[in-house]
Amino acid sequence: MASQAIVHSPPTCSSTVMATDSVQLLLSPPPRTGTVPPRPYRELLSRAYDGGIAVGIAFVAQFLMAGIQLVLSVSNKVEFPPSVVAMAAIFGLFCVFGCIFPGTEDFYRNRLKRPADLLNRHMSIGFTIPFLMICNGSLKDVWVIGPIIGCFVLTGLFNTIISYVLALPLQCLMVRWDSGSWTLSDIEKGISRAEQQQRQNSKLRLPVQSFCDSMDTDDFALAVAPPEPATPETEVTTIQSVSGLTTLKLWTLANPMLLLTWTLTLTVGLPLRLCLALDTPLSTLLLFSLWLSTLSIQSALKPSPRLGPFLRTLLSGLFNAVLWTSLSMAAYLLLDGHLSSRTLQDMLSTLRTDNPFSSSLVKNFSVPMTAGDVALSILNAGLVSWGLKLYEYRLQLLSRAGLTVFTVSSLLALGNISCGPLLAHTMGVAPQNRALAFAARSVTLALGNPVLDTLHADKSLNAAMVVISGIVFQMGLGFGIGRVMERNLVNIGLPPGGEKTHKRENDPRTVAAGVTVGINAAAMGTAYLYETKSEAAPYSALSMMALGIMTVVFSTIGPLAGWVLGSVGGAT
Repeated sequence: MASQAIVHSPPTCSSTVMATDSVQLLLSPPPRTGTVPPRPYRELLSRAYDGGIAVGIAFVAQFLMAGIQLVLSVSNKVEFPPSVVAMAAIFGLFCVFGCIFPGTEDFYRNRLKRPADLLNRHMSIGFTIPFLMICNGSLKDVWVIGPIIGCFVLTGLFNTIISYVLALPLQCLMVRWDSGSWTLSDIEKGISRAEQQQRQNSKLRLPVQSFCDSMDTDDFALAVAPPEPATPETEVTTIQSVSGLTTLKLWTLANPMLLLTWTLTLTVGLPLRLCLALDTPLSTLLLFSLWLSTLSIQSALKPSPRLGPFLRTLLSGLFNAVLWTSLSMAAYLLLDGHLSSRTLQDMLSTLRTDNPFSSSLVKNFSVPMTAGDVALSILNAGLVSWGLKLYEYRLQLLSRAGLTVFTVSSLLALGNISCGPLLAHTMGVAPQNRALAFAARSVTLALGNPVLDTLHADKSLNAAMVVISGIVFQMGLGFGIGRVMERNLVNIGLPPGGEKTHKRENDPRTVAAGVTVGINAAAMGTAYLYETKSEAAPYSALSMMALGIMTVVFSTIGPLAGWVLGSVGGAT
């Protein structure tokens, strides 16, 4: 499935490929008809189309969540996040349509997949404001920070080891089970013979024998799809000089939204702030400008030929978009607060009111939205669009590997909910809301926010833990921790003959590694696996979603939530 996603992806916008084609066009224009635009403009139009569809999906998600919120508000006994209900509704709806209309799969692949991927990529902007809100806490001395760091490290080690130790033998048992409907490869069920042959012969699968084999740092330079093989013509054009005007034109075509947001920030947001003292327009435009800038820099670092593999991995991991956007926004708040004689707490209050667009629809926009509310709206829309991803991965979800993913994720979710806050409280993490933040310690923030709302936990501390875990795992995978793990593990549980036979299908180590990354590194680790074209990527995505969903489900169980709250109630 991972290879399918790569094959159907649009042409990459990496600087190398785009520059080669664009320079060839500008230096020696080929004859063209009056109806076919040159490739850079076709790419720009394609991205504009995908962006428009993504915006449409986001608005549909907001209206759907608003309707669900109204329905749930009628019954005070039902407390379930509208975004999760909407995600499940989208998944169920597409599954029903897929059974009735045979063209549903093609419609999703051709029309909705790229916009959904775009929305999922940018939904992480909603993590920046919760991460920034840690500045609003009282983490001032080592007696406060020390227990938090100790519990963070300890729970991280426990979760990593337990998730791998549970997933590996369980998937080994699944592979050994040869009765009934389990005799076929779970991923190949429901896939045509021609597509099976295409996947087996695809060149994208040849270098990826298993998860750990794909963790070579040289592969980190790959983008969404591999660059086209060099031809004599492209080799000639790459050595030709490019003028500054051509470089500027290519950069503008590759980064239209980045240029637009910075232009609006300087021409609209800044004058409104200086003349009318309006904080929201400037902070919102600046948030998007900084987000797109950090993503652009990070994307430029990954394939840079001037940096070695180790340095590329280090810099791209350290230059995390959530981290640096949050730090840059903190610098803006400090500067604006100094110029306007306002405290940092006052400036932070201008960024978030916990009133996303869907809630504003229910309240008829009685409360004005802020920059953080806009970012939260994108985060919720991305969460709803995960229903499309569940539909895309439905074969893995209903397979033996899917059963392994769901079982391990459910056990870890229950363990985190019941034991995480207790361990934090025992180690001296206080007050109560900080200890409760460990209930969703490794849940991606899109799904963790509903849990934190239910338990009244510290969102800023939880955001910091999730972001730091993602950075650590992303860099660790790039530095080859996966290869070290594989060299020290024996081939337990594999059928006779079998390492080569099951490497390509249900290798327990591939499934276990994907589950471990998805549970502990969430979106950042999953994104890395997709970039390296690892076969563990779908299992990572599924486990990330399964962990979050089951954590939400367990947090809504009244007796369990009450017991957890009562157990850490002594924290002060």
